[in-house]
Amino acid sequence: MRIFELLDFLEKEKLPFSFSGNRETAVEGFSSLVHYKPGSFTWIKSTENIPKHFDLSQITLAFAAETPGVSSVPNIIRSPESKRAFFHTIEHFYSQEEPRPTVGHFTYVSPGVKLGKNVRIGHNCTLDGDISIGENTVIWNNVVIVNRVRIGKNCFIHSGTIIGHDDYSYTEDSSHKKTMIKHYGGVIIGNDVWLGKNVCVNRGTIDDTVLEDGVKIDDLSQISHNCILKENATLAYPCSLGGSTCIGRNGYISGAIIRNQCTIGEDAFVGMGAVVVKNVPPGETVVGNPARPLVRKKE
Repeated sequence: MRIFELLDFLEKEKLPFSFSGNRETAVEGFSSLVHYKPGSFTWIKSTENIPKHFDLSQITLAFAAETPGVSSVPNIIRSPESKRAFFHTIEHFYSQEEPRPTVGHFTYVSPGVKLGKNVRIGHNCTLDGDISIGENTVIWNNVVIVNRVRIGKNCFIHSGTIIGHDDYSYTEDSSHKKTMIKHYGGVIIGNDVWLGKNVCVNRGTIDDTVLEDGVKIDDLSQISHNCILKENATLAYPCSLGGSTCIGRNGYISGAIIRNQCTIGEDAFVGMGAVVVKNVPPGETVVGNPARPLVRKKE
């Protein structure tokens, strides 16, 4: 393969980039920068990631951001979205889909479940209730989906995830005897949603728990009843969202605990390990326990 084939692909995908070098240079395969394989293409995240004493001139082709310090690479694709361009190129030229059955072994799908075109369901799963799943969605092994659930197109649900059960919610009398509340809501999941391994998404008490288009949730995260995650919201590392939490569009939560009924504003960032006990305004970064706005020290 020649470099110009990669460049043609990036142009068709409308990814922003510039190229310097020889378009006719042969390139084959890909590798990490730390374990670079001669003749392959690689990604340079930043100059801090370049191994000590590494000779950049030996790299056949590199993807990099618009940063100095890598000019000795003979062929370089620079892009403000260099990570996306690199991995998108790998997927296009080298990814091979493994054949999988429509429904795996020991999986139960109840009569009321509606499956879209090209849906794939793994082994030992249970889909039981008023459930619909959009086309091209992939569900891996040991997944449980119950009660009333709507899942959109092109979603990816990893093994061990549970969607649609009642949540931890109760009433109590004057002597503090607790009675668990029956839930009547459902779960609505949009298109292009990615749920990691062992994620728990609980149904709403009366209204629905909602994950809008493009939401991405990391392994072991807990989404309680009535939560609303707006478009492209991200939970990185295990997170716990209390009931009726709202995460705004493009909100980014990193390994945090969010108190019930809190709102995280659009484009807000919650730092790793934070405990959020009050609303976070749009665009703000909070850290700590309890979470407070990040104050950057002046140099």
